Amino acid sequence: MKRLYKIYFLFVGLIFLFHSLAFAAGKPINMTDIRSSISPEKERIVFEFDDKPVYNVSTEQDGKCIVFDISGVNAQAVKDKIPAPNDVIKSFNISNTQAGCKVSIELKQKQPYTVNVLNSPDRIFIDIQRYYKDSSVNHVMDGFDYTTFRRYDENGVLTAYIANIDPAKFSFVPVLGGGRTLGKNTVLNMARYYNAVAAVNASYFGGEKEVYGLTKIDGTIATNTYLKRTAFGIDAAGKPIIGQVSYSGSVHTKNGDFFINGVNCAREANTIVEYNSFYGDSTQTNEYGIEYVVENNKIVKINTNDTLLKDGQIVISANGTMKDALNGLKVGDEMTINEDLGSDEWNKASEIIGVGPQLVKNGQIDITAAEEQIGPDVTGGQSPRTAVGITNDGHVLLLVADGRQSISDGLTLKQLARLLIEFGAKNAVNFDGGGSSELVIKNEVINSPSDGIQRPVGVSLAVIKK
Repeated sequence: MKRLYKIYFLFVGLIFLFHSLAFAAGKPINMTDIRSSISPEKERIVFEFDDKPVYNVSTEQDGKCIVFDISGVNAQAVKDKIPAPNDVIKSFNISNTQAGCKVSIELKQKQPYTVNVLNSPDRIFIDIQRYYKDSSVNHVMDGFDYTTFRRYDENGVLTAYIANIDPAKFSFVPVLGGGRTLGKNTVLNMARYYNAVAAVNASYFGGEKEVYGLTKIDGTIATNTYLKRTAFGIDAAGKPIIGQVSYSGSVHTKNGDFFINGVNCAREANTIVEYNSFYGDSTQTNEYGIEYVVENNKIVKINTNDTLLKDGQIVISANGTMKDALNGLKVGDEMTINEDLGSDEWNKASEIIGVGPQLVKNGQIDITAAEEQIGPDVTGGQSPRTAVGITNDGHVLLLVADGRQSISDGLTLKQLARLLIEFGAKNAVNFDGGGSSELVIKNEVINSPSDGIQRPVGVSLAVIKK
């Protein structure tokens, strides 16, 4: 009988032990706390437990959502401690699942992070970088690379693209909206006109044929301004140059010398305008003037208006008092057009795009916005930007920075100058920005134009393989 009692008590003990082990094995781990802290460099989120959990970390939404799957954990006690959205976190969600709990941290943009554990008490913590700088180099072809640059700091978030191009292997050519005639078009279409490897938007512009800056193509002035502005150009030796350029033009005749008021622009009252084939098929002027077709410094034809424009010819169009001043000139008379760009270097340059202001000179920030009469629409605040620089070794930098969107706030001119110097610019000039800023490489728009679509522009700078 005693033996039966012993067997009975042993059996009961085994059952009790089995139930105890089963209860212990099935006992859930509790998440007891969630807390977060923010520094300029990172945001830390700490999950605390009453025992060590097993977890897995993954990402969704192209890296913008960090997901923790934590096995056997009950998170009911911390649902009122969820971190609030901020400049890093878009949303934070935690929920119990059949397997445990799931934590989803949706970020405003993809950012680097690290996950680690601590003991006593048991904790998992994630550090999400707030301030960061990241870049990757993309090889396009021999002599042409571009860098995708991302940064987040006290000035905001930035995405920019910087092409580094060897001018020994590539040519740089201004492209008009109509290819070789004034107009407006997208940078992508303008790149295709020359089958260019790359292109960026360039000059300031207005109406269909209005360009606010000096443009010189194949040695011929296509547009002008009388303001002294910084320009990018190709000198007589084929070397890229950046510096300030000015324009002055006059017509020499037997009646005297007369000021040229503009090149390839609308003719206004009492002015002289110079037209050439970059303007289009004809001058598109009204009948209240007179037009002299000039070839080899001689008048070859006289017309009243809307004169046809041909390669190798210039049309001098006069109105009002300037029409009267040229009265008496006839076919066969001498007419010489004199144009000066302020220096021998610029006069001999084959290609010029004048925009401004200057950003960098001799490796130092030197912004000449006031001197060049650049208005607050360009100089004010962070915006999408386009710029061109030249490095110490003579390479050309094309920089386009996105702005006015969640992925990138943009740059001020000073921030733009600093970034150009960071990438090696010795000299640099600002190009048109805002919704016009666009970089095309191999028939693809690389950046994210702030309008959401490509904006038609007046002039682009194309990069053509030699």
